[in-house]
Amino acid sequence: MTEAIQGAIAAHALPGLLLVAALAWLEYVFPPAPGDSTMLFAFFLAGRGALPLPAVVTVALAGSVLGAMTAYAIGARAGRGYFLLRSEWARGELLRIEGWFARAGAWLLLLNRFLPGVRGFFLYAAGISRLGVRRTLVYSTAGNVLWIALIAWGGTSLGSTWDEVRVVFRRYVWGIAIVLAIYAVLTVVRSRRRRAARVMPSS
Repeated sequence: MTEAIQGAIAAHALPGLLLVAALAWLEYVFPPAPGDSTMLFAFFLAGRGALPLPAVVTVALAGSVLGAMTAYAIGARAGRGYFLLRSEWARGELLRIEGWFARAGAWLLLLNRFLPGVRGFFLYAAGISRLGVRRTLVYSTAGNVLWIALIAWGGTSLGSTWDEVRVVFRRYVWGIAIVLAIYAVLTVVRSRRRRAARVMPSS
């Protein structure tokens, strides 16, 4: 399926750009959709002059922002009755992310695109947690700008062939994700130690 999508983008510029926007949107609503790989391929083509770079940036960002707010709206409207919550694993992930929002707030939406595996749940959890629409839009858009800038850099700069770009970019993303995960763990540990230190004198 991914090869068919890439072939369509390479063969037809305007429908290809619309497909980039559609998959960028769909990846938020249905996370297994290949939105990131499609955007990376489009930027790879843009770096070689096959697609206009400003147009790829525009459709990638528009699709991502619309997808983020669609997922937020579904979470806010359907809440815990949404079909994903019938999965015990999905329910656990959403509860964990809701806890992160309760402790850290909407700024986590700046980071969610950089966290493979769980990032698809962040906007649903934001809606379920009733984070403000304006804050969700601002922070998720800022996160999407950072993520798309990274994809644009990767697609245009990391190699001369598509396979090379794809493999090297994946390593960069996992490297960033590991660093962020370590930072998140250290932040939680420090927060718990501070709470414990406040409780001890009064006990």
